[in-house]
Amino acid sequence: MDTFTIAVYLASNFVVMLAIERIMGVFFEKRRTPFVVPVLSYLLFFVVTGGAFLLWNIPIISVPVNITAIFVITLNYESSLKKKLAATIGSYTLFIFADIVAGLSSGFYQIDPLDVLGFENTFGFIITGTMSYMLALLLRKFKNIRKNTIDSSMFLVIYSAIIFSTLILLLFISTYLPMNMSIVATIIILGINVFIFYLHDNLSVMHEDKLKSALHAQEKEYYFTQCQLMQESVEQMKLYRHDVKFHLATLNDFAIKDNADSVIKYLNSLLDNIGKKEVYSDTGNIAFDSIINFKLKTAAEDNIKVDINVLIPPILNIEVADIVTILGNLLDNAIDGVAKIKDKTIKLNIEAGKGNLFIKTDNTFDGLVKYAKGKDGTAEAITTRKSGDNHGYGLKNIRKAVEKYNGRVDISYEDNVFSVAILLYVDEM
Repeated sequence: MDTFTIAVYLASNFVVMLAIERIMGVFFEKRRTPFVVPVLSYLLFFVVTGGAFLLWNIPIISVPVNITAIFVITLNYESSLKKKLAATIGSYTLFIFADIVAGLSSGFYQIDPLDVLGFENTFGFIITGTMSYMLALLLRKFKNIRKNTIDSSMFLVIYSAIIFSTLILLLFISTYLPMNMSIVATIIILGINVFIFYLHDNLSVMHEDKLKSALHAQEKEYYFTQCQLMQESVEQMKLYRHDVKFHLATLNDFAIKDNADSVIKYLNSLLDNIGKKEVYSDTGNIAFDSIINFKLKTAAEDNIKVDINVLIPPILNIEVADIVTILGNLLDNAIDGVAKIKDKTIKLNIEAGKGNLFIKTDNTFDGLVKYAKGKDGTAEAITTRKSGDNHGYGLKNIRKAVEKYNGRVDISYEDNVFSVAILLYVDEM
């Protein structure tokens, strides 16, 4: 391979590297490593894949090298392993398309896995780079795949299987079919795969809309309950104002007759009636008050002792949907935790100030703890009950909401008390 051909190939490989960066933006929304790390990983891709091609140029070597190098790049982004594998296979399939189109255009199209691979002229390398970048820009139009709203393992497995099958099919086509059939088959398969990306993108939108609708339904239910509580409080106050003279007259009569037992009994009955519709939170912040009062409305009936401290302003710079996700799941998990024990105690502390919002729940539990791998690979407590799969899922949703505010979640347990503490960075309004 002469110097000019090597220079053209390296330029083409550099464009392919840029195309991969565009493709990563299709699959992933957030990077988890410092800027210098992904830069080094992209340079590693350029050097390793370029070296494999220039030194050996044999498909059985270059294919695993390319796939491994792309997978290393995906490690820079926040996502599940399944999605990283899907992104790796999808990206490599894209570049196989570009290679086959380049091969068909430059006169070389048959591939032998054990034989040296190359184009008959440098025009093929130019087409590979250009085609790769154009396809990457096309797929970049799909902006919803990266949001990672679809967590179904089966969906990602099927998606990866389709793309992997496409890769195998392309290698078969380019090796065994005549040129004219290869061109037609490649165009058809390209169209099918673009449609798969389009379908994934639209399913992501539908899934996100479904989640938002569910959250809005919860919001309405919370607000409706809060309105009922407020209305009942108003009606109860009207009744007491109307009857207060009669109550006082009755107590006065008991006092005149020196009937202390009757006074105490009558006062206790009045206090019981006042406490029947207890309002746990009355801060003026409708979202927080609604969720707390809704979730704990049956606490007294369920013999749950509740200790609440809520010190927040009427308005905070946090989306209602995120309040529903964080506070709703926290209280659901706490209520689940005390469900099967005698000492049912839930403590809720919420404080806001100096741009911070602190939320903490403590609940008694049976001492049984399940674990799952955290993002850093270490085991973390996720649930306090054997049947608590939803508990772990709730904490996962909490973490997603907390990340939007650059916050953190700390989980701990001690002496049969399970605690979740959350810190968010929000401003008062």
